[in-house]
Amino acid sequence: MLLFTRPLPKLKASASAFEKAGIDAVGIATSNIIDISSERKAAAEFLASNAVNAIVVTSVYAVDTVIEGLRETANELPLIIAVGDATARKLQAGLQAFSSAQVAIPEAHTSEGILAMHQLNEANCQHVVIIKGEGGRDAIATGLDEKGILVNSFCVYKREQLTSPIYTKRWKMGEVSGIIATSEAMALQLIAQFGQALRSIKWLTVSDRIAKTLTSQGIEEVAVCQRATDQALIAWVKDNWEY
Repeated sequence: MLLFTRPLPKLKASASAFEKAGIDAVGIATSNIIDISSERKAAAEFLASNAVNAIVVTSVYAVDTVIEGLRETANELPLIIAVGDATARKLQAGLQAFSSAQVAIPEAHTSEGILAMHQLNEANCQHVVIIKGEGGRDAIATGLDEKGILVNSFCVYKREQLTSPIYTKRWKMGEVSGIIATSEAMALQLIAQFGQALRSIKWLTVSDRIAKTLTSQGIEEVAVCQRATDQALIAWVKDNWEY
């Protein structure tokens, strides 16, 4: 049996995807996603009334704010950069009415991957808006600022740790042969709860940065899948693990 982490809004969908793929897995949510309504409103109003060169959207939970703002704008749509495939799909679906909408995805679905994109390194890229979650990394804003680009950031949601984790089904630690951690915060929450029992189990995560954190926590075997979608993780597991 595999154990995978997802925030509460994604938990059931991911569990269903693993089940349909024939993989015995239990999902665990250690956190929920909470909208920050004041920031959502401020971000949407800013996008509606200001012409910018690019919008960076860091997760699916930031998409609705972007769509709300762009629906009200009279300006030409800027380039929209989605950190991952799921975020890009949700943006494309929400912006179907705009024939000029361009959604780009970095080769590496990380802050560093975004900063390496040629669109953000051209002379005409002078103003970027970042729509993100509270408490996330500031690497994108810092990197753009160092390039001399004007940056406005809005934190439109936050992760709130659950009092007790929520599981998709019953499980026993002795049955777990692998752990899939899709965020650093949830991985550390798992380790804090279960401690030493997790260190000898093989782990899969979605960036080299998270892998380094896990190694520093004493996890003995950590692999990396560069994409965090259910489809990508399932494909990686089928290619690399017995389950």
